Amino acid sequence: MSALRIVSGALEDEARRETIYGGDLLVFEKVPAMVELCAYADARIREAFETDDPVMAQFGLGRDEYLSRVEALQKEFRSDGTARELFLAALGQVGVDLRRTFWDWLYLRVSPPGDEHAGRRTAGLGFHRDTWSSNVYAQVNWWAPIYPITAGRTVAFYPDYWERPLKNTSRGWDLEEIRSGRSDAPVVPGPTEQVDTASGLRPVIEPGDLLLFSGAHLHASVPNETGVARFSVEVRTVDAGDAADGRGAPNVDGEAPRVASGWFRHVQDGTPLPAVGSATKRGVE
Repeated sequence: MSALRIVSGALEDEARRETIYGGDLLVFEKVPAMVELCAYADARIREAFETDDPVMAQFGLGRDEYLSRVEALQKEFRSDGTARELFLAALGQVGVDLRRTFWDWLYLRVSPPGDEHAGRRTAGLGFHRDTWSSNVYAQVNWWAPIYPITAGRTVAFYPDYWERPLKNTSRGWDLEEIRSGRSDAPVVPGPTEQVDTASGLRPVIEPGDLLLFSGAHLHASVPNETGVARFSVEVRTVDAGDAADGRGAPNVDGEAPRVASGWFRHVQDGTPLPAVGSATKRGVE
């Protein structure tokens, strides 16, 4: 059974990866560079919304204006060198060997409450495993809130599905087809059967903490009905050695037609992750 573990300080790199591949979730408390990143992101967010209360900015802006500012902020953050260096420093502080590490990009997620300001840039994600789309089972996900969160505005995990297959649309999901306009598939593959949410886990962590979990975990955005917006940062990383050697989380139900090695680039020199083979699905059909 997956467990949520609290960690103070760094963990040895290989031991940490094996723990994650085994299904546990780790929370690294008060990572110094993450504390700095939260303060830096807060300043950028305040500038973008021209307010001292960013989590309530949606109440002072119409939908189109709010979404326009979100889009501009996200684009700026994705290419922000300071944010990038702070996040890499945080990874190093928890024990990640950056020489072996590839990532996609640093993403600032904005989740306003309710539906009034809903849009492509603010949409939550339904039940999914990241590996349904990436097909890279050495992929791990890092997630951190910028402001205090509650169980009503966080990410939910369903550990009962760690080794339990769930019927899904990964077999017919192909990002290249979506980008070319030849497919109207959703942004991420989803389940085709009802999810049993009894095992749902909603971690509530503090700004400056860093949550780590396998991309093979079934998870979803918690629908935000709290009246307060959620701002968080996330990134996905892959250890090149593990990917090359076939180490990673189990594949219980993924059937993606491609392995998305090209999504990931070296955190320091930007070279692409070498092509890796797909994981063999195991479990009950």
